[in-house]
Amino acid sequence: MTSTPLRLQRTLPGRYYTEQDIFDAEQEKIFAREWVYVAHVGELPAAGDVVRCQVGPESVLIVRGQDGDLRAFLNVCRHRGSAVCLTERANVGRALRCPYHSWTYHLDGTLRSA
Repeated sequence: MTSTPLRLQRTLPGRYYTEQDIFDAEQEKIFAREWVYVAHVGELPAAGDVVRCQVGPESVLIVRGQDGDLRAFLNVCRHRGSAVCLTERANVGRALRCPYHSWTYHLDGTLRSA
C-alpha cells in the first residue's frame, strides 16, 4: 500500500512491459544476480525425481540424488548440446539419459556412459 493519493499515482509506460531490450536488461541486472525459486523440496521426495524449470534463458534441472541431496544442473548434454530432460517432472530412476545419442549421467552429474 502507499500513502500517495490515487490521483497522483502512475504506472510505467507500456514499453516497459513489451520491449525486448528492457526485458534483457532486467534478466541481466536483476534475475541473473539473485537466487530464484524454482521448486519446493516437497516436489522432489524420492531419489531420481527431476523438475525442469526455466531460469532466465537457461533450462535447469533440479535432481534428487541417490544420496538424498538436491542438485541443480543446466539441462544440456555435453555431447551435442541437446536437452537431457524433455518433461517438466519425472522420476528418472538412477540416471539421466540424453534422448539424442543416449549419453547417460549419474544423478550427481558425472558421466556414466557415452
